[in-house]
Amino acid sequence: MRIMLFTTPTCQYCGPAKELLADTEGVEIINAMENQELAAMYGIRSVPCLIVEKCSGTKSFIGLDQIAKFVDENGHSSGGCGCSCGH
Repeated sequence: MRIMLFTTPTCQYCGPAKELLADTEGVEIINAMENQELAAMYGIRSVPCLIVEKCSGTKSFIGLDQIAKFVDENGHSSGGCGCSCGH
């Protein structure tokens, strides 16, 4: 499983999003301005945006409310992808 938080330096909500995910294992913080190709690949149009990529597919969580919901539902660990692939 891969967990990526897309942010920008001028985003007022990106700092709080990072704090929400501080205890979540394996979160990559990605500056969307410096990684425009990657942001475009995932269809990032606003930040903060959390991308959770699993073998079963990719989900996006946009904004603090959705990111907080992800943390509440998944605890503070990445927990693997939920399949038998070993990730």
